[in-house]
Amino acid sequence: MKKTFVIIFILTSTIAFSQQKGSHSGNAQMQVNVKKLAGIVPYDTNDVIKRIKIKKTENKNFVEQAIDKYNQKINELEIFNTDIFTSVKLYINQKSQEAKLSNDINILREAKIKVDETLQPLKDKVAKAQNALDKEFKTSLNAKQLKTWSKYVKRKKEALKPKAPARPQMQNQGMRSRRGQGMNRY
Repeated sequence: MKKTFVIIFILTSTIAFSQQKGSHSGNAQMQVNVKKLAGIVPYDTNDVIKRIKIKKTENKNFVEQAIDKYNQKINELEIFNTDIFTSVKLYINQKSQEAKLSNDINILREAKIKVDETLQPLKDKVAKAQNALDKEFKTSLNAKQLKTWSKYVKRKKEALKPKAPARPQMQNQGMRSRRGQGMNRY
């Protein structure tokens, strides 16, 4: 009795798992954050002050005002271009579906070029706001703080870049690493 119950449980769970896996792989749409593609990064004032290690209150106030001004510009760009963001997202999803159906990667390459062309004016505006913020910081921060600020900005921009999906690891990977070692395995 217990054996039959265990067998039935195992069979139903494997069937349910395979159906669940099949349904997720067919309907999955690309998760695209168009704001990241455009380079829109609002900065957290407290995090920036902590990372740059600003001690003086007058410098803290200056940095807070500069970052608030920058974030306001970025938020305006985000609000005024919401229709562009939605249209680009729909376009990317449409092209990814076409590429899946036709198994043609060139469709995605062409779509990337078109999306880059569409977002380029917005990227230019974001870069202009970033340059204005950098110029303001150059007047009030010392060299060490400017260096940490530039590293912080660089890390933020690196986080915006899409990451390649992880490749599945092969099962024989352990065997490859031991090749050529002969008797010196231990």
